[in-house]
Amino acid sequence: MSNISTGYMTAEQHSITNHICVLPVGDLLNKEMGNWSTEELKYCQYYYENGQPLDTFFRSYIFDPIRIRDDYYIHAMHTGLGKQARISDWMLMIDHLFDENVNLHALAQNTNEGEVTEVWVTIPYPHPLQENFGTVLEEKLDFTNDEDRLKAIKWWIECFLLRWQKEEGLHQKLVFKGFVWQRSSINTGDEQIVKDTNDYIHQKGYLALWLFNYGSPGCAQWSTLNFDVACANPNYYGNTEVDTNWIKNTTVFSQYYHTGIQISFGNGMLFNNTHLYDYLNFGVSEGYMMNSLIAFQFPNQTMKKIYLNHPDEYK
Repeated sequence: MSNISTGYMTAEQHSITNHICVLPVGDLLNKEMGNWSTEELKYCQYYYENGQPLDTFFRSYIFDPIRIRDDYYIHAMHTGLGKQARISDWMLMIDHLFDENVNLHALAQNTNEGEVTEVWVTIPYPHPLQENFGTVLEEKLDFTNDEDRLKAIKWWIECFLLRWQKEEGLHQKLVFKGFVWQRSSINTGDEQIVKDTNDYIHQKGYLALWLFNYGSPGCAQWSTLNFDVACANPNYYGNTEVDTNWIKNTTVFSQYYHTGIQISFGNGMLFNNTHLYDYLNFGVSEGYMMNSLIAFQFPNQTMKKIYLNHPDEYK
């Protein structure tokens, strides 16, 4: 069934692969910063049963930075936990992505000959509380100034693309699709920066994607903010006051505003034992499992852990 009849955004609309898997980069709590190894990623890239790969799994990934240095948080949602990220953290993010045998290289190594894996990268958020970001092109940047924030974003995008172009060994297996705005809500103070960022992404020939929270500022205006692709998060996790009605309400919103859907399968206090099944059941009844672009998030767990500890859900 086409998106014309359902209202949902489809992957085909922008010639991208459906079922995008979000991979956090850098650990949130522990001292050791996480890397995505070939061992961890193989359970995402291929469906395993009894230790053997039987079929392909996720073919599209978003690398989303949290932190690289201890106590310096890149991710917009966690900046209050430590110090404001600086230019060195933004550059370490790029280095981290291209580290040997992990992350992008691990994705490529796991991708079979004749197949390709799509990649997206989240742009570090230029937090307006950062007054001393560092020197870019001989100019000291202060994020209390919106012009400096945009300069930092454009500079980082250019740095990433230059590195991507140099890593020619990845190009046979990986296809870079575009950039993701990191904050899940966009207030009026960020609207112009978002528009200008997305325009710059388009100038470079790539797509702009946004993973937003249903009901958050800016979500109804996602297309006028110059995003190409957007997916709504119902914020349903099972152990909060948000009930399954939020999934239903999100599907109504997504069909009206022509967006995709996010599905979260997490571990921890917020998540009950049936929240994934709720998403899947509504996915059938509301039509998004077959008719919508879907982005998957797996908070506090990896696909390897799901394979080992939750075999039914892994299937």
